[in-house]
This record gives sequence, C-alpha cells and structure tokens, in this order.
Amino acid sequence: MQKKFFFYLLIFCQNLYFSQSIKGFRIPDSLKQKSFEQLEKSFEKQLYNNTDKAKIYANTILSKGKKNKNDEKIVDGYESIYKISNNKQAISFIDSMITVSKKMQKPEYLSKAYRYKGVYYYYDADYTKSLDNYLVAKGYAEKDSELYHNINSCIGLLKLELQNYPEALKLLIGYKNYLEKNNLTNQINYEKCLYNLSYAYHVSNNLDSSNYYVKRGFEQNSKSKDQDLYASLSLVSGINTFKQGNSKLALPILEKASKIFTKNPDNIQNVALSEYYIGQILYHNKNKNFIDRFEKVDSIIIASKNVSYELRNTYPLLIDYYKRIGNKEKQLFYIEHLLSVDSILNKNYSFLSTEINKKYDTPLLLSEKESLIADLNSKNYTLFWLLGVGGLLITSLIFLQIKNRKKIKLYQFKANLLAKHQDIKDVISEEVEVTDNKATYPSLKQETEKPKLSNLSNNKIKQLRIQLEEFERTKRFLDKTINLDLLSKELNTNRAYLSKSVNELKGQNFPQYLNELRINYIDEELKKYKNLQKHTIAAIADKAGYNNVESFTKAFKKMTDTLPSYFIKALKEEKL
Repeated sequence: MQKKFFFYLLIFCQNLYFSQSIKGFRIPDSLKQKSFEQLEKSFEKQLYNNTDKAKIYANTILSKGKKNKNDEKIVDGYESIYKISNNKQAISFIDSMITVSKKMQKPEYLSKAYRYKGVYYYYDADYTKSLDNYLVAKGYAEKDSELYHNINSCIGLLKLELQNYPEALKLLIGYKNYLEKNNLTNQINYEKCLYNLSYAYHVSNNLDSSNYYVKRGFEQNSKSKDQDLYASLSLVSGINTFKQGNSKLALPILEKASKIFTKNPDNIQNVALSEYYIGQILYHNKNKNFIDRFEKVDSIIIASKNVSYELRNTYPLLIDYYKRIGNKEKQLFYIEHLLSVDSILNKNYSFLSTEINKKYDTPLLLSEKESLIADLNSKNYTLFWLLGVGGLLITSLIFLQIKNRKKIKLYQFKANLLAKHQDIKDVISEEVEVTDNKATYPSLKQETEKPKLSNLSNNKIKQLRIQLEEFERTKRFLDKTINLDLLSKELNTNRAYLSKSVNELKGQNFPQYLNELRINYIDEELKKYKNLQKHTIAAIADKAGYNNVESFTKAFKKMTDTLPSYFIKALKEEKL
C-alpha cells in the first residue's frame, strides 16, 4: 500500500511540475499572432545559437498548444522544451510527451518519445533502461522509416559500449545510408550520424576512417553552426591527431573542445574525455601537470558514476605516479577508486551484454528464423529450386576448373617459352591461346607507337635520356624506395617533367618503366645464377627491388603472362 501511495504521489508531483514548467510564462505580444509553423521554424533557428530565445519559442508553442487543446502541438511543445532543458529536467518533459502521445494513440509520437527516453538513459549510463526504451520505441516505429533507422543507430551505440565494433558500425552505417538515399543530409541528425561514425571508428582504432568522417562532419557543421557538435568533432580530431603522433598539434584542439564542453553541464562526460587525452599528452611529454588533468577526470567519474573502459586507464597512471613519489595515502585513495570503477564497469557491461542479447539479438534471430520457415512452407517448389541452384553451382565449379586448367597450361607454356628465350621481349610480344595440348598464336601485339617529343626541348630530352641510361646502368631501379618524386630530385628536374619525359622516351608511364626494368633484371639473374632459383619467391622479390611478394608477382604476371613459380620450375627443367 505504501508503494502504491508513493507511485500516485510521483504522478501528482510530475503533473504539478509540468504545469510549473510554464507557470508565470506570458506569450510575448510579438508572438501571439505567429502560427505554429513560424514558431517552430524560429525555435529551430535559435536552438543552437541563442538558448534564451529558443526557450521563449518553446514555451510559446506549449502554451498555445494547451490553450487551443491541440495535443499534437502540446507534444511538440514538450519536445522543444526537452531539447533545451538540462539533464535533470529532461526526463520529466519526455514523460509528458509519452502521456499526451498515449492519449492521442499515435505510434509515431510514442516512438519518438521513447527514443528520447532511451537517449536520456544512454547519457546517464543506465544502458539497460536505455535498451528497454529503444526497443519500445522501435515497436511503435514504422518499418523502414527515418525514425526506425535512427533507433537502430542508437542501439548501434550501445553495441559500441560492448566493443562489438562490426555490429555497431553496421547499424550506424545503415542509418547514414538511409539518410543519404532519401536526401535527408541537411538534417542535424545527419551531422550527428557522421560524428557517431567518426567516434565509432576512433574507438575501434581505424583512424583513417575516423578522420574521414570527422572531415565530413565539419563540412556539415559549417552549415549548422552547432557548437556542441563542433566540440565533439574537434574532440575526436584531437584524439586521432595525438594517436597519430602529433601531440603538439593535438593539444590546442583538445583544450578548445574542453572549453566549449565546460559551458554546458550536460557535456560533463565529454569534458572528462577531453581532459583525459590532454593529460595523456602532458604525460607523454613528461609534464607533471598531467596529474591535475587526471584528477579532474577522476572527480567527474566519481561524481557521475559514469565511466568507460577508455577513461579507466586514468587510474593505473595515477596510482603509478603516487607510487613513484612515495605518497601511499594517494596511492591507496586511487586504488579504491579503481576498484569502484571496475565494479561499475562489470555491472553495467556484463548486464548490458546479457540484456542486449536477450532482448535485441535473440528476438531478431528468432524473427529471421520464423520468416525463413514461413517462406519455406509457402513454396512447394523450394526443393526443386535448391536442386537447380545446386546443379548450377556444380556446373559453375566445373567451368571454373576447366578455365583454371587452361590458365595453368598457359602459365606453363609461357614459362617454358620464357626459359628458352634469351630476351624477355621475344616472349611478351606474343599472344598465346592454349587448348588441350596445343598452343596457337592468333596475333602479334602491335607495338605501341611512341609519341613524338613535341613539347620538350632537344637539349633537355638528350640530357634526360643520358640520365635514364645511367639510372638503368647503375641499377638504381632496384632501390625499393625509388619513386618518381625521389628520382626527379636526383635528376634535378621536377616530377611532372620527368613523368612526361619517361612517357615520351620509353612509351610508358613511370611505374610500368620501373617494373619492366626490374622484371628484365630478375629474368636475366634467374637464368644466369642457378643458386638464385633455390631462393624463396619473397627473397627473389626482394632482390628485384619489391617490398612484398604480391607486388612482385603481379608485375611479373602482367609482363610475362606467367607466374614466378612456373618460370623457376621451367628453368630447373630446362637444365635437366
């Protein structure tokens, strides 16, 4: 009975609070004649620029909605006030949205309200309640709608907390693709989606992809001017810059982000993250001020009871520092905090892992299973279809096997031909078609006519021709680091000029020219030195100036129509 009374008391207080949220508020004369559409546009315009003005528009929407007994506008009013409320107030306005939406019996409004509630609990690190509300929201959402995909992306962020990166990214990218496909890239949700992807790739240590989405996020932010999102993107950018080894550049980026976050009490977790990485930079630079930053992170964690595995790394460094300076009291203090943090992490993440599997993953699999069973039962010809697919698959495999045998025979034939000829050009000029036991020569490759040296001076061409002959004679092409930029500096010319010269003098681009020199060289070496034939392909690739077997094999095959292994085998058999 006592519990029941407490429940009713909560409802009463909640309703009282809602009425107080606009108590004493009077609609300004300048807004009385404005339509809801005008008020909502003005609210959206001021939301990220002037909170005080946005608050006036939000309360005006709610007041006019109540006055006109328009439930949809009442919900819109609560939603607008929720967007500008602080963390402690937010849940009350969301509950008001749910109450009025239930009265209207409109699934879309209920879905949106429960999604907001899931987001609220997500930022409060109550991941189980967050998941529960997301699933309720998804149940009300129309399939394949923007809201439906948005909720999936929210569940993706929960999977990110569990370090299930492939599943998280799949859901986040799915939402991004939906927005792009439906031309919804001008919405603030698209910018948030880009930020979420940049953060997801950051925590999964794919920094190139993370930086790609940071850049795209900043492009969107230049239109929205949302300061919180600007700071969030800057935070990821700063962390990536630090991880890529440029702490000097990362420090001011992170400090600026931290300063913006500090202005909004709802951003306390981002303050902790930016302070943590500022501390990391100071720590790596042997600056003792790192301790102040880490202690600030600790104070935020302990006050909010909200911690991630990333921020947990603060404590071993704090404990180690106080151990080194002999401060046992502080050492014990932070050991106790670390134990408390580990307890929070174990509770949150193990419980979330169980719940998300039980309430999201398993029902999803069961749904897929039921769909498959229903589909199989509704089709009497399924067995025949499977047999047909099986037959097609077997036919395809036979075809591939025949094609592969022909390819092997071609490799063998070309390798034997290459082993017998002194000059590799005698072999690569011929087109060969291999049938069962014969080789035919349908045509000869036409030599590419070299372009005329029309745009380059005779003296310069003559000089470059001599320099390239020296390059070939000294076998500089075997240097693994050699490239167009390096060679142009060595030949005292510029990159574009050298590239054009090689094209005109050699009738091919620079990579083709380099590969031809290297393959010709290793061809001669293998024919000349029997011991070299005993080396591994990796060792031979290294001798030919290649960094890896793959690039060597690709170049060899492109030039000779065979593989190094077949060529070496043919050379060995030629000697017998």
